Amino acid sequence: MKRIILLLLCLLILMSVLVACPNPNDKEFLVEDKDYIDLSSKYDGESFDCSESLWYMNQLKDVPLPDPFVFVENDTYYVVGTSDRSINTVDCYVTTDFVTYDVHYDIYDPSFYNGWEGDNPEIFAPEIYCFGGTYYMYYSANDKEAVRRCSVVVADNPLGPYEPLVNDEVDGLNNPLFACDDYPNRMLDTTVFTDDDGKMYMYFVTSTDSQHIVGLELISPYMADWSTYKELVIPGTVDSESEELLLEWELYRDNEIKIAEAPFMIKSGGKYYLTYSVNGCWNKYYNVCYAVSDSPMGNFVKPYEEGKIWTNLLMGFPGTNDEEADIYKQWSGFASGTGHHCFFYAGDELMIGYHAHKNRDWNSKYYTERYFAFDRVFFDDSGVPFCNGPTYSVVNLPQSISGYKNIVGGATVTGNNVQNLEKISDNYIVDCYNLDSKNNEVILPAGESYIEIEFDTLYEIAGIIVYNSAYYDEYIVEIEYIDFGNGNIVYYPQFCEDFYVDDETEFINPCSCFNIEFLNTFKARSVKIGFNLPNGGSINEIVILGK
Repeated sequence: MKRIILLLLCLLILMSVLVACPNPNDKEFLVEDKDYIDLSSKYDGESFDCSESLWYMNQLKDVPLPDPFVFVENDTYYVVGTSDRSINTVDCYVTTDFVTYDVHYDIYDPSFYNGWEGDNPEIFAPEIYCFGGTYYMYYSANDKEAVRRCSVVVADNPLGPYEPLVNDEVDGLNNPLFACDDYPNRMLDTTVFTDDDGKMYMYFVTSTDSQHIVGLELISPYMADWSTYKELVIPGTVDSESEELLLEWELYRDNEIKIAEAPFMIKSGGKYYLTYSVNGCWNKYYNVCYAVSDSPMGNFVKPYEEGKIWTNLLMGFPGTNDEEADIYKQWSGFASGTGHHCFFYAGDELMIGYHAHKNRDWNSKYYTERYFAFDRVFFDDSGVPFCNGPTYSVVNLPQSISGYKNIVGGATVTGNNVQNLEKISDNYIVDCYNLDSKNNEVILPAGESYIEIEFDTLYEIAGIIVYNSAYYDEYIVEIEYIDFGNGNIVYYPQFCEDFYVDDETEFINPCSCFNIEFLNTFKARSVKIGFNLPNGGSINEIVILGK
């Protein structure tokens, strides 16, 4: 009997010790809304409630500027464009965080100078550059004969006021500085590119019965060498030396003329990428395409593969001329008119700024409101640029603004029951432009699986993004856990299907994602993300915000 009592006593003591000292492998729940926010739970039917110091969303409500250009100086972003408020002057929206903006109206007003512009100049697509301490604003406007010309005005600071340039070489008050009697066509959408050797080039659009993109060398910021004038991009052709219209997606059926406009140059891997928009700014299929060359003056060639479509699309809403087989019609309601772009740097991160129709389901030949949006740009192993966008999702702000960067790149990534694991940090988020891009997703077969990311140092963690599949039949609705290996663990983050998924058209928004924001940051050296999927599924990138 005593032995039994002693045994029971020992058992009670052992049980009390186990209760007092839990298994070190057990994890405690982080408490939602106390320790972290699952942003899916913060969707109110229109937007997400989240920290504006960590996230942004292209809601198209802050900057009503079509044809945007972003000039960056001292971590300040100056956004100019075609002013919907006053088409005859230039406005500028200034921000340091892309959350709050200071608006400066009429930084250039040609009526004040009574120069070459007519009474209704209709200023389009201004761009600001700084050369030698002087700020130059390039723009197009109507002259007194209502012919569109290009010129440049100057100021001693980004906000002006800008004024005509008059010196011993030019008279920018009485004459547009980029007009030539030998090239009498309408001109618009001027952009400037300075190469590594210091040579300057200007690209713009000529317009008669069709719009073409041309280029020339600049002698100075305000003088062109017209002997170098060259046609570079013709809508629909593979290059400017071809006449066959093989790229039918650049020639949307509702357009009265063939359109190629809004040029911008970017250099990568020794190649020159001349980017531009097609299909008309009023059209939902207005987007950004590209052609590539070994020289800033061409010959520029558009990537083309017979039997495929959108082979040269950089960003935008894809479309087709086949009304019966319009496989992209489900994009209506997600994006519309995402074009006329620029590239700019936020710290070390390359961004694309563009405008989009405020009405995301726009389907008319008439004008609609257009607002500024921006997304990230990356380069693949061959140096070809690609965009994560257009996005209509909660996205992390650039590191230069939030203080947090994506720390997955360079980490050690392992997994179990996972395919294409190397795609988890390639920066490429599948965009549905071409139908064979499922190979770029991370495949999660049926059953339990996990992805573990280990860092070489401790990081302060502020948030995490898991980008879902871009395919309706592959997306997942729940993550089983996110374990930071230090006692911090989040169970069952949810995907906001109400916002990102349209069951009627069987469409999921590209770049849709899970978002976790930590209200109290913590240190971690690893992250393990677990899944338990009866039917399997896919995801794209994982972004962990740390510093």
